[in-house]
Amino acid sequence: MITEIQDTEFEASIASGLNMVLFYKDKCPFCNAMKKILIKFSGRPAAAGKGIRYFQINRETNPQTTEALGVTGIPSLFIYRDGEKIAEKSGDVTYRQLDKMVA
Repeated sequence: MITEIQDTEFEASIASGLNMVLFYKDKCPFCNAMKKILIKFSGRPAAAGKGIRYFQINRETNPQTTEALGVTGIPSLFIYRDGEKIAEKSGDVTYRQLDKMVA
């Protein structure tokens, strides 16, 4: 499950644990495809037992976080461990790339 967050919730959402944050735009077919990939990834062995939390943030309605992180392309995926960014990728992301990002 991917939880929708807003600018005001961003910092608290990524503060602890392993978190994936997808920046998306409404009606973007690539963003919708990426959401499906993240949902499927959550059930894969590489994600099992890691307690990964999945968030999405609409880049159009949350300009503060979008600008602070320099998000220009969508979809954009950011991965945080205990509040520190450990990976970032714009565009398509494969299961293999996700496996490596959370290793």
